[in-house]
Amino acid sequence: MILNKSPDLIIAFYLRLLAVVYFCAFASLWPQLNGLYGDHGIAPVNLFLQEAALANQNSILPGLIKSPSFLLFAPQFSTLVAVTAAGCLLSLALFFAVLEPFVLLALYLCYLSIVSVGQDFLSFQWDMLLLESGFISIFVGRSRLFSFSPKSRGLAVLALAWLTFRLMFSSGFVKLFTEPMDDSSWLRLTALTYHFETQPLPTPLAIFCQQMPLFLSKAACAATLFIEIMVPFLLFTTARLRRYAAISFCLMQVAIAASGNYGFFNLLSSALALSWLQEQDLDKFLQRPRLAPLKNWILSRSAFLENGRKETIVLEKIIVYPAMFMIVFASSTSLALTTCGRDFFYMLPAPARFAYSVCQSWGISAGYGLFASMTRERPELIIEGSADGANYKPYEFVYKIGALDRPPPVIAPHMPRLDWQLWFEALNASSGARPNRWFVSFLNGLAHNDECVLTLVQTNPCSQLPPRFLRVRIFNYELETPSVMLRTGRWWRREEKGTYLSTRSW
Repeated sequence: MILNKSPDLIIAFYLRLLAVVYFCAFASLWPQLNGLYGDHGIAPVNLFLQEAALANQNSILPGLIKSPSFLLFAPQFSTLVAVTAAGCLLSLALFFAVLEPFVLLALYLCYLSIVSVGQDFLSFQWDMLLLESGFISIFVGRSRLFSFSPKSRGLAVLALAWLTFRLMFSSGFVKLFTEPMDDSSWLRLTALTYHFETQPLPTPLAIFCQQMPLFLSKAACAATLFIEIMVPFLLFTTARLRRYAAISFCLMQVAIAASGNYGFFNLLSSALALSWLQEQDLDKFLQRPRLAPLKNWILSRSAFLENGRKETIVLEKIIVYPAMFMIVFASSTSLALTTCGRDFFYMLPAPARFAYSVCQSWGISAGYGLFASMTRERPELIIEGSADGANYKPYEFVYKIGALDRPPPVIAPHMPRLDWQLWFEALNASSGARPNRWFVSFLNGLAHNDECVLTLVQTNPCSQLPPRFLRVRIFNYELETPSVMLRTGRWWRREEKGTYLSTRSW
């Protein structure tokens, strides 16, 4: 079995990687806070908390159940900034193995506090994945003041492996069964013929990947499905096959990161794959002369004695057993919902539905299914301002695709929340739906030249005076061929599809 009694090196190395992921998540968000959640931001956290308080009749308990956050006790933007700053500092403490169990608990609560009030901008699957892996990781931490027993840490390692299984298998399962069988691009192995072009934030390598021969594109599709659907079952086999599974999963994450910017997702997913390994696998890798100091440093940071006091053992049982039960219940329910559909949820008794909803609110479990439905075109919103209603100039964003001659960025593990949400809003616009509330708020900020909102924009064509008119047009973008790009410097070509929001005076 994968359950090791004391996988010290695996745990220590995994926690160092988790610390890096946490730091990337908090540090990436920090400079975006004012534009997203400030008093004059796109989605002011103060307004969100006021509305939540009214919905909960100004009671803290319902808020803790639905949206657990430190901000419920100090409902102001400065608290959000303080929690984010604390997250950065705690990430450094975890990296240097300072009071691991307590720091891991604090990191989980800090990120949960932010996600709970983050609204649309922190609703991505990797935010849920970090919460779930962060919660489980609390039970593998060690310190001189308190350490969970080897048995508890082994159970947590098993839970991390189960999380990795669910992440991979669910992502593969939904690819085949979410879209209609007769129109499934994954089933026909054609998904990658347009994925590199239509993904939210491609890298420069995407233009070359887009030109892959059809047979190679289909082979990559088949390999992806095989790794996500079949390889996870190697978890239940021998140590050697688990090693191959972990390597294949990490290689797939490297390939995804090379062609697209997905924040800290690829690093976190690769770190989770370590739970598939045996102690000797990592030990053998780190025995190389150049890596030996790294191994010694990792082990020295986690060389703590086990707590053997009776009171500690009793306390551990009170904490660990209920937590593991919640993990098993919530994760099994999530997997069942992915494979059986949402109708399964309503088949559960009312107490089970309530318990699962609470587990979701607290980030203990979530459903996963990356790239379930493939977008076959790339709509982009071009936002323009004008002083007279006749001459319009576009707003350029820091990372979002816009100017035809600007190459796609390389920004991971940074996660630009607004640029990502604008990709979803473009899909929303192309479907004919009404603008989302946050998008209208964003346009209102641009109309008033709000300094908070403009920190999220690269260029403001109406910097002298606020625009009297704004309009949002929809374009379909396509990647140029590498030969055209090298000859002309143009990365994209586009075709206008219409106007999302009619020109209006502000």
